[in-house]
Order: sequence, then C-alpha cells, then structure tokens
Amino acid sequence: MNIFYYIVGTILAIAPLIAGLVLKFWPPKKINNYYGFRTKVTASSQEAWVYAHKICANVLLIYSSIVILAYIIFLVINPPFLNNMLWILMIIGLIIAVVGVIISAIIVQTKTKDFISKSKNNSQ
Repeated sequence: MNIFYYIVGTILAIAPLIAGLVLKFWPPKKINNYYGFRTKVTASSQEAWVYAHKICANVLLIYSSIVILAYIIFLVINPPFLNNMLWILMIIGLIIAVVGVIISAIIVQTKTKDFISKSKNNSQ
C-alpha cells in the first residue's frame, strides 16, 4: 500500500513538467477546442493564443521544478513520524497540485490580458 502513495506523489510531481514540456515544444498552432490553455481571453485572437501558451509552458516548468525539488527533498528527509500516515502526504500533494494549477492559470490569464491591452494600445 505504501508504494501507491509514492506512485501518486511521483505523478503529481511529474505531470506539470510533462504538460509544460508539451506546451513548450508542441504548442497548439491554432485556436481549437481540444488542446491547450482554452479561455475566452486566450481564444480572443491568434496572437493572444500563441502568447498564452508560451507563458503557460514557462509557468508550468517553473512550478514543476519547485514541486519536483520539494518531492525529492521529502524523499531524502522522509520524516519518521509520517511512516504510518503517508495518506496525509498524498492529501498535501493534492492540495499543492490544485493550488499550483490555480495560481498558474491566474498568472497566464493576467499576463495574457496585459498582452492584449498592450497590443491594442500599440495599434492605436
């Protein structure tokens, strides 16, 4: 049963890295309904779409680096008082994952809105 918690922890640590790498090296070229960071703001123009995915890839790579580093530190330290309560770590990992995704989405959305505003101001 303990291996289950390590597998889940590893997936939570590596998933944002994989998503960031996919968006960095294979970003969606055109606005679509299947693949990418899809919001009304990012789909408002092709330029916003491209910019949002560039920012999203970078944010996910930074976020995943922090999570992976924390996970490795935890594996090295492995607090003895948590040996029988690894489920607590899984809950903490899930919370960190959800909060990280929300913060990443807010950053991408905010930066994309700023990009659109600057683009409109430059075109006038």
